[in-house]
Amino acid sequence: MIIYLFRLLGTFLFGYLFIKWFPDMDVQETSDIVVELVMHPIEFFASSIVFIFGLLIQGKLLRTEFYYVMRLFKGDVHKELLIVPVHVCMMYGLFMMGSWETLFFSFLAVFYGIISLDFRRQGGHHA
Repeated sequence: MIIYLFRLLGTFLFGYLFIKWFPDMDVQETSDIVVELVMHPIEFFASSIVFIFGLLIQGKLLRTEFYYVMRLFKGDVHKELLIVPVHVCMMYGLFMMGSWETLFFSFLAVFYGIISLDFRRQGGHHA
């Protein structure tokens, strides 16, 4: 259970740092995005590093949450299931700080979590 708390804390910390360190953009055209990122290389590099670490941690956390929800549908209730509403509240807090950054961060983490699922090893149906 303690590892999930560290993953929750890491996800929040890396998500927060990604939002705060990503360069602010006043975009009029799509080419302005590239110009803004080139003009602020240190902030972009730092935010990219924390984004990657946060993506990996949140993807593993989402995969674990998915397994616990699957076990809940089978009638098996665990105390680890409490990480799901805590994670949702945490992502809502990040969304209030930076909406599009949190959506990007969460969407890619969900995608990574889904492709890393292993139904055969977890006792699922024929995958």
